[in-house]
Amino acid sequence: MIWYKDNDNDIVISTRVRLARNLDGVPFPNALENKAEVTARIKTALAGSNSTLSKELEFTDLDTAAVCAKRALEEEHLISPQMLDGKGHSVFVSRDKTMSIMLMEEDHIRLQVIKAGNALDEAYDTATKIDDVIEENLTYAFDEEFGYLTACPTNAGTGMRASVMMHLPALTMTRNINNVISSAGSLGIAVRGLYGEGSTADGNFFQISNQITMGISEEEILKKLKSIVEQIEDAEKKARDYLKSKSLDALSDKVYRSYGTLKYARRLTSAEVKSLISDVMLGRGMGIITEKGKKAPVECMILSEPSILSGGKNLTPDQRDTKRAELIRENI
Repeated sequence: MIWYKDNDNDIVISTRVRLARNLDGVPFPNALENKAEVTARIKTALAGSNSTLSKELEFTDLDTAAVCAKRALEEEHLISPQMLDGKGHSVFVSRDKTMSIMLMEEDHIRLQVIKAGNALDEAYDTATKIDDVIEENLTYAFDEEFGYLTACPTNAGTGMRASVMMHLPALTMTRNINNVISSAGSLGIAVRGLYGEGSTADGNFFQISNQITMGISEEEILKKLKSIVEQIEDAEKKARDYLKSKSLDALSDKVYRSYGTLKYARRLTSAEVKSLISDVMLGRGMGIITEKGKKAPVECMILSEPSILSGGKNLTPDQRDTKRAELIRENI
């Protein structure tokens, strides 16, 4: 199932495991003259590797795809922002949108699996099984000392980045979020924004991921990340308890004002929706708001992103804001 559909998680939102792989004896994408030829090799390998897998995947050439379609894939976290620049990129996406295989990004292959909630082991198991299937027909660049070879040395070794998207409004409100970020960094864990590296934490959404990929096993990476995520989740719960005990009336006023805006506004920007939905998620998670909508807040947020919302139509910003408000009113 699509990671954001019917997703009622209010702290640990989703899990992603990404594996970076390159073909043996082939220059990395930034030095590769004929990306189309290598892409064709990978496509052939995927088509012949496993009939069940190949039937589940849909291929998109991002150089020829409509801008709106490409941005929609980015908004669903199925491709990275770097895949939008029209430089030989393409992607396979599973029909249930829990998996994507990005081709010619920084590496030849970037396989990622996305699951709702805290599902690191499940996402890792799925990713490694698919990785094994792909490797049946391709030889990866691998060194006995350095592990999987990648375009950026920080990805070498396991080639794995595991991340968890967390919603941390109470830690932000109590001004403890910087302490969390600093502590995680000292333990080799990166804390980034909603869309990963270089993005901001809109709506109090943060990506928690491993920084170290070499000299440590995949199992050790997952164990460490799970421990950090549990500690951050516990800290967020304690911050919510603190807010509830010290300023329940003010907090209730804040979350219900946001809920009222979402329920009755006639125009909403994407940035406004993220901020307001964060408040509503906090209110529901703490039992302050008991009303339930047709769709979970996370799903409403993703569906209201500009390109997904436009659905291929050339809407003006004002038209998007109007349509976004209508979507939210009907579903929140």
